[in-house]
Amino acid sequence: MIRLTEQARGRWSAVFRIAAGTLGAYGLTSLVTVALSLLLARIGMTRVEAVTAATLASFVVFAVIAMATFHARNAIRAWGWLLALSVPLTLAVLLSSPGTHP
Repeated sequence: MIRLTEQARGRWSAVFRIAAGTLGAYGLTSLVTVALSLLLARIGMTRVEAVTAATLASFVVFAVIAMATFHARNAIRAWGWLLALSVPLTLAVLLSSPGTHP
């Protein structure tokens, strides 16, 4: 088994945290944007307005998610929160998509 030095562990932790704060936050923000635009369209907004509003909100959502991932105690916890939040959002998007209803 390979033993990492304290410095190497810190660097790898930073790499995984940066990946969570950028790639993970982008993925979760995309899911939030799609879910929000579907929800807004369903409650009566036109599709164009719903997508525009959700896209504008996504800038704030991305910033909050990125800050939360860097605020997490470790990279594993940050990735865990990203995955835990993405599963119900994915199900909501799949169930509320227009092409999935019989």
